Amino acid sequence: VAAFNITNTLVNLFNVVYIAMGEAVAIVVGQQLGAGNMKKARDMDNKLLFFSFSSCVGVSAVLMCFAPVFPGFYNTTDTVKEIATALILIAAGYMPVIALLHSSYYTLRSGGRTIITFLFDNGFTWILEVPLAFLLSYHTNWHILVVYTLVMASKCIKTAVGVLLVKKGFWLQNIVAQRE
Repeated sequence: VAAFNITNTLVNLFNVVYIAMGEAVAIVVGQQLGAGNMKKARDMDNKLLFFSFSSCVGVSAVLMCFAPVFPGFYNTTDTVKEIATALILIAAGYMPVIALLHSSYYTLRSGGRTIITFLFDNGFTWILEVPLAFLLSYHTNWHILVVYTLVMASKCIKTAVGVLLVKKGFWLQNIVAQRE
């Protein structure tokens, strides 16, 4: 628990980058969709998704550099510090994937696909991640780092689905014009 608290404290400081990028996607792409510029919306979305992913590669590298330093600020055992460092490294490694996931989610949301975003937010977590974490935690003897890595890896499935839905383009709709 202590290692997770240390990890979450540092990782949340860096998560703000992909969270802000997701919101930027929603705003910029949503404006283009509202103006009826579907081609420009898709182009802006592609650029913003790439920028979100790329910027989080850089942020991830910085986070990896701080991984061994930050746990040292806590008055805890060396074992907890080592686990926290490893958890931070794992979280940092998946950060670009999560950035792509988050931006994909906001792309779908900008086009009014709220059912899909609901499933992204809740369904995937409760259908795959929570049961996976439970099963691996209680029914294997695997180390916490293996369990954490596998649960984080499950986000790759969610990311692939999100990117696929964005590529299909069914989110390209002007929800403003439909309501008038």
